Formats: sequence, structure tokens, C-alpha cells
Amino acid sequence: MLLSPDSLVRISPDMGLTGFDCGDPDLNEFLLLDAKEYLAELLAVTYLVKDNGRFAAFFSLANVKLTCDPDSPEGRAGWNKLSRTLPNKKRRKTYPAVKLGRLGVCGTYQRKGLGSRILDWLKISFITNNKTGCRFITVDAYNNPRTVSFYERNGFRFLTVGDAGADTRQMYFDLKPFYALMMKQG
Repeated sequence: MLLSPDSLVRISPDMGLTGFDCGDPDLNEFLLLDAKEYLAELLAVTYLVKDNGRFAAFFSLANVKLTCDPDSPEGRAGWNKLSRTLPNKKRRKTYPAVKLGRLGVCGTYQRKGLGSRILDWLKISFITNNKTGCRFITVDAYNNPRTVSFYERNGFRFLTVGDAGADTRQMYFDLKPFYALMMKQG
């Protein structure tokens, strides 16, 4: 399945959201019960990926910023590691980012590359059609081997090691090197 503008649908308050199951009750519940409320409260926007009239996947996006937690040595260490990858004249205390709040792929479409195609679409969207500054894509990935390795395969890195034992891991993707690569490839 290829992503196209016709396959992406932004949810609306009156849209019916039934018939989706990604196998994760938390993700299913978000789509079916919370996504419209997040939209109404201007907290996140959820998009559906449709294939032949069926919901194949969904993802939600929210604006955030990457920032250092000055009270946490672990936070400072992770921030220092990240900021060393940025030119000195560009080092700041915060960086604009978008958070991938949820990403769910319907069971029949799992392990077929759809999640990676969604991430590629997001990366390209934020370097070509973005209406605001956005340096990073962030995600709080479920801390299980399958989910963490999925994001690592797609170029995401850990923001800190301090959350290694937590339910989720903070991860980020730096759009600047991706942008440079895209420009180089023409």
C-alpha cells in the first residue's frame, strides 16, 4: 500500500471511527474514544490511513519542544549529547518539534512496511510542507523490543537512558540531516 494524499484523512468531529483493531487496547481506545476530544481541545490532530475504504492505520500529531530538564543529571547528559550534534551557533535551550502521539496499524497491515511509510511521509512533510519551524520528530515509544526496534530502524534515537526501565522511551528523529540527504539526492 502506498501513501497518497487520497489515502490520508484528517479526522473530523462527526466522523465514524469503527472497525479498527491494531491489537493494542490503549491505541484502539485512543482512536475510538479520545482522538476527537484531543481535536476539539486543540491538543492533537489524528489522521487515518485508508485502503480500499478501510482504516489501515492512524497517527496523531501535536506540537512540542525538546528541552533540557535542568534538575536532572540524566536529562542534562542526554541534552548535552544531542546538542553536541548541532552547530555551536545554533545551540539553544529548546528546539521546535512535533510529537507523534500515537501510531497504530491495523492487524492485517502489520509487518508490511506501512508504519515505516507513515514515518517517511511525516519526515518528508515536515521538511517540505511544514508551516512552522520543526527540527525534530519525537515519540514516547512503548518500551518493548518490537516497538523500540521499529523506531530505531526508522532512524529514531533515545533522548536519554534514564527512562530505560519506564513504560515508554523518549526518542527523537533529527530532521536536519534527513533534509540535507534529501537535498543532496535532488
